[in-house]
Formats: sequence, C-alpha cells, structure tokens
Amino acid sequence: MALTDYEIEKILKKYDIKKDIYGFIKYSDEIVLEAQMNFGNILNRTSIISIIKKFKEEFEEGKNTGKLKSKATLNKFIEIVVDKLELFKSIKIMNEYKGDYINRYVASYTYVSPYEIALSLLSNSFLSHYSAMYIHDLTINAPKDIYINKEQFPKSSYSGDGNNLSQGRIDYAFSKKMRRTNMIYSFSYDGTSYKVHVLNSKNTHNTGVITKDLIGFSKPIKTTNIERTLIDAMVRPGYSGGVSEILDAFIRAENINIKKIWEYLEKFNHSYPYYKSLAFYLKNADYDYKSEFEKYKNDPRNHLTFYLDYQMVAPKEDKELGILYPRTIDDICRK
Repeated sequence: MALTDYEIEKILKKYDIKKDIYGFIKYSDEIVLEAQMNFGNILNRTSIISIIKKFKEEFEEGKNTGKLKSKATLNKFIEIVVDKLELFKSIKIMNEYKGDYINRYVASYTYVSPYEIALSLLSNSFLSHYSAMYIHDLTINAPKDIYINKEQFPKSSYSGDGNNLSQGRIDYAFSKKMRRTNMIYSFSYDGTSYKVHVLNSKNTHNTGVITKDLIGFSKPIKTTNIERTLIDAMVRPGYSGGVSEILDAFIRAENINIKKIWEYLEKFNHSYPYYKSLAFYLKNADYDYKSEFEKYKNDPRNHLTFYLDYQMVAPKEDKELGILYPRTIDDICRK
C-alpha cells in the first residue's frame, strides 16, 4: 500500500529529500513487494535497475507520468531505499583473489540465509560439499565456509579406466595437499563472517542437482542430492570437513540409495579408484558394499593401494578394500 501524502511529506523533511525522487518513498511498499516477487530478498545492481525501469514505466493513478521520475537512478535508490529508509542493507563482499568488492542489498525486514547470499554471487550455481551436507542435515555443524558450484562446460570424453595409472602416481598425488580453488569471497552478515568457495566441478550434466524449498530462503535453491553430496565429499574431503565428518555424514544419512550412488560414481568416471573410497565409507556406515565392490574385481586399478585422504600421517590399511585411511577415525568406524 502506498504511503499517504502526509507520511511522504514527513519523510521528505526528515531526510531533506527533493520531491523529484519522492516516488522511492511513496511506492516503497510496492518496491519491496516487487523485489520479493521477482528477485527474493537479495538485490544486485541489475535487479535494482530492473525495478527502477518497471516503476518508471508504470503510470501514477490519475496521472500521465511514471511512478518514478527520470531522476530516479541506481544511486538514488541506494541513497533513499537502502541508506535512509533502511529497507535493505548493503553487504560488501570481497573477492579475496582480486582484492575488490561487490555489493549485495539484503532485505532488512527479515533474516536472510548467508547461503542464499553466497548463491547470489554466481548465476545458476548450486550448493555442494560441506554446504550440501549442512542442507541435508548430514552434519551437526553450521559451517562458515560455504561452497557454491557451477559445472564446467562439456569437454571431450575421457575414459577413467586406469590403464595408465600407477602406484607411484597415486602415492605422489596424495602426498601433496589437495588442490583448492583460489576463487574465494568473504563477507559479514548479522555479526558473523563467512567465506564463499566458488567451485567449477567437471561436467556431469548436473547429475544429482535438485531444487529445494527451505526455511530461511526467499526462493527455491539448487543443491546436490544426498548421493551426489556424499560422492563429492569423499572425492574432495578438504571441501567437506575432513574424513571424520564425511564418515559421520554417511552414518547420519541412514537411507542412502545404494543403487543410485554407485551409478553416479560410474557415470562420473574418475581416473582414480574412488570405488574403494565409497566401499570404505559404506562398509563403516553399516551399508551393504560387497555386491557392488565385487563388480570391480577385474578393474585394472584393483591391484593399486588407494588413499582416503591427502597427506595422511602413518595411515592404517583396510586390506580387504586396498585403501589407506587415517587411524584417527578408528573410533567411529563400525566393526
């Protein structure tokens, strides 16, 4: 509902605002509704410009002029709607790699999930790894590191049959730190600091990416489903809280679709024998693993010893599966 002339006049005097941009005040309720309906609780430069354009094109009742005049600009929107009326608050987000900032304008009339703020950084992105674990209640933690993902464009197919894989290559790769993205953003919201890790995973045609309606989000968001989340986590433990958290996630999942998770792993066609990692987690979360693991008995990588994590110190070996794992998780491994 538009404000009355008296209410508008009071605000104009309070903030010493010129009448040629009074439309931001008169139609502030409608502006908020427009934002909610089309952009959710987070605005950026493009969405603000879109709102301004719409209100310039809509005529005032009984008049032949738009609800917003020609002098209504992006800067004036920020000055009036954000800074003075405080209907939105500005969040500065730092690109830690480049050292520059971008702005998001977050609704101040409700709580906004920091995960939704993170997703606003990259169009068509989805939550993955530790963030997806959190969304699916696979961890009791509330991670301040947020992982958003957008798959790479399709490349020429590559067969991960392992014919060219040697024990030396595996040993060398897992003696190093896990490769990490350098595209990291940081911001503070509601008194808490967050880091956003932007990932570009290999193209799977968004296998296992689903849309969910969640409390605290102004619109449906995309995230990996439970099976895809667990595979992503075991492949990149450093993005997922580490192997203890991942094993706990397998245990907390309770109803993993075993057929689906093995199908995903086969489809993703990793060059490393991650089927050993999957069997290890399923085994120690008390799931059946033997029937699917048996299918890999003639795999050319089967004679190779694999690693559950990077840079492990004095690991133990599960000889049945041919995989080394940190001895620190012995206490949560199911016997």
